[in-house]
Amino acid sequence: MFALQGQDLPGVLWSIGQRAPGTDLAQVRRAFDEGQLVRSWPLRGTLHVLAAEDLGWVLALTGQRSLASAAGRERQLGLDAAQIDVARQVAAGELAGGERATRAKLFAAFDRAGVSPEGQRGVHLLWHLAVEGLLVLGPFQGGEQCVVLTQEWIGPGRERSVADAARELTARYLTGRGPATVTDLSWWAKLPVTVARRALEDLHDDLTELTCDGTTTWALTAVLDAVASQSPRPVLMLPGFDELLLGYSDRSVALSSRHAPLTVPGGNGIFKPTIVVDGRVVGLWSRRASAHRVTVTFTPFDRPLAPRTVTALTSAAADYGQFHGLQAQVVMADPSPGQP
Repeated sequence: MFALQGQDLPGVLWSIGQRAPGTDLAQVRRAFDEGQLVRSWPLRGTLHVLAAEDLGWVLALTGQRSLASAAGRERQLGLDAAQIDVARQVAAGELAGGERATRAKLFAAFDRAGVSPEGQRGVHLLWHLAVEGLLVLGPFQGGEQCVVLTQEWIGPGRERSVADAARELTARYLTGRGPATVTDLSWWAKLPVTVARRALEDLHDDLTELTCDGTTTWALTAVLDAVASQSPRPVLMLPGFDELLLGYSDRSVALSSRHAPLTVPGGNGIFKPTIVVDGRVVGLWSRRASAHRVTVTFTPFDRPLAPRTVTALTSAAADYGQFHGLQAQVVMADPSPGQP
């Protein structure tokens, strides 16, 4: 998948678990603790999980554009270059020698140095220093990821030219999300359309062009050949920010406009966990957990779910419970129709 949107940490851990069947939460967390996976803001200025070895070259491709786009936000927050430089020096000093810090500890250090983290200032400073490549979210402390120095935690990354990086990013994007349009690619990575088009041209011999309803999409031929021999799971229980929806600028293939207001209430950017059947979002699910049990409630949109879907969702809920070390109990709620 290359990168998974990760502002909902419990959700992205489940996204990873579903794509690595048989793993549990402890194994996924261990991948962060051992430096295999990290979380940062390499794409669209949004938190993503990706392999540690990929962070450096992706930020080299996308970071400066993200930082430039944040200038107005920094003025709103009252953050100038001098304050950011103080925060940079504080973070480097606090974390040198393999130290790690929670956000609260790092923000307290900013405050002591005279840079207030109040409101959204602390979060933005963390974002800025991470996009620069100084900091990264790595090992866990309880339910929270600690901040560490990127160079000490990951080491030097691979250096690539802009063209090579854009070409690899495009190939990796299409591996997990193709077929997709050039607009999807440009939006997902915040690449200029000209850069995205050039990367597709460079990969032309490896691509298959597909057209549906007048829209041209691209896929890696080798991936299409591999998928043709597989049997995808027809029923999925996905967290709210899963890439099946968030991997594309146009989500209408998977989610009808009628049901979008239920999936993202009020258009507030907060995506609810979804039930997906044969590639289409047909309802939502929620969870309530105790020490030993998790109750999963499935709510279809328009009509009761078919018996085979209920059976598959019951199995998916059991997998979800096993992933978290909990016994799963399933509740099937009445349909909740979309907007007229």
